[in-house]
Amino acid sequence: MFRTPDNQNRVDYNPVTTLGECEKVGLYLNRCQVDTPDAVVKEVWRHIAKRRRKIGKVVDFGAGDARFARYGTFESYQGFEIDSARCVEKLPRNAELINACAFSQTITDASICTGNPPYVRNQDMPEGWRERAAAIIEKRSGVKLSGLANAWQYFFYLSLLTANAKGLVALVIPFEWVSRPSSKLLREYIKDKGWRVSVYRLRDSTFDRVLTTSSITIIDKRHDDAVWEFFQYDNLDEFSPLKFATGTGASVLEYKRRKRTEIHAKRGLSPGTQEALVLTEGERVSNGLIRGIDVVPCVTTLRPLMNDAHSLTVNVFSKAYVDAGKRCWLIRTDRKPSKQLMTYLNSVPATMHDTSTCSGREDWWRFTMPTQPAILCATGFRDRAPKVVSNLAGAMAVGGVCGIYGIPQYRIAKFRNAIAAHNFGRRVVSHSNGLRKIEINQMNAVLVGIEKKQKKNL
Repeated sequence: MFRTPDNQNRVDYNPVTTLGECEKVGLYLNRCQVDTPDAVVKEVWRHIAKRRRKIGKVVDFGAGDARFARYGTFESYQGFEIDSARCVEKLPRNAELINACAFSQTITDASICTGNPPYVRNQDMPEGWRERAAAIIEKRSGVKLSGLANAWQYFFYLSLLTANAKGLVALVIPFEWVSRPSSKLLREYIKDKGWRVSVYRLRDSTFDRVLTTSSITIIDKRHDDAVWEFFQYDNLDEFSPLKFATGTGASVLEYKRRKRTEIHAKRGLSPGTQEALVLTEGERVSNGLIRGIDVVPCVTTLRPLMNDAHSLTVNVFSKAYVDAGKRCWLIRTDRKPSKQLMTYLNSVPATMHDTSTCSGREDWWRFTMPTQPAILCATGFRDRAPKVVSNLAGAMAVGGVCGIYGIPQYRIAKFRNAIAAHNFGRRVVSHSNGLRKIEINQMNAVLVGIEKKQKKNL
């Protein structure tokens, strides 16, 4: 049965106020509507059946076309889907699909909470929705979510709160939740409850247009032994145990905060819109902007460099970035803009800087100017270690390139070589298609180890 929401357990539902302005809702829906392959749906139900013989009420938030209602044996299924275009009329007789936001009702008696929550970055969520959903979660759980949490985390919490005291949560979510800092509160919440956790890493090819490694995650509230176990699918119906979430014989790399006065890593600048604030050589020339006065060199990626590159020299920067037409000139905001720079900034269409970061500034383009790092390091990598180079060109670190600061000049080359020789791969969880991402405070933990070792050898 398909229906619109009634007043039972209703929580201030309104399609616009719940999700934000109408024109932004379409963008949200387009980015989160990814169908779960039937084989994965069946596999989720296979895990549920192994743990529960008799199933009462099933709740599915972000249900899409309610494909999780097609399988499994249960007394009733209740799905929520905000996108009316996805809501289908033909459902099993004991199933209903409600055209409403998942947070529009309060449910606490589900035997099973299942489904594939929407994967939308925190930057792309509709204005107002995140704050409203976070307020509901905080009221029901006491957890105050970070603004960095992506959409699926809100649905994960909601599922945990909806399942009854002996319930089971079985979701298809990013595997990275087991280690990423943005999911720390979620992991701590589950550990505090003592629930049993089983995470099955799916093959990267499971979803055609999703770049994140997925998992079938099972939270069993019937068990309070606080056991966490990890598995990896070899084929969709075959999996093997993992000693650690990394998939190797080593645990996840620790996180360590560092003071600015110490040798430390800092994430690349996020200016708000690289398209408008990071220019190519052609864009710089056509707008009459002067190097060093209006713009300074920067790198948003180290991919143009050879794998064995040790240094980003002025000559290498010119050939690999400037001459190659890469975005490599960051506008300066640490001085009064020249007439030419203001003319360019005033000419930028509003659509190019219609982001939450730019919209929150008095001047959409004005960010805190970064300083030059001694070393530039990619945050994404596939083998043992990310690309890392000494920054002889004086480029700013932007986007997916982090900077390493506080290294004395005479130690830069030695430090760079030590980072390049470190085996990050065995202690960093795969992000997607074999790609691993090093977090800033994980890099700081490595820097601490390198510094201790080098001081010991002095």
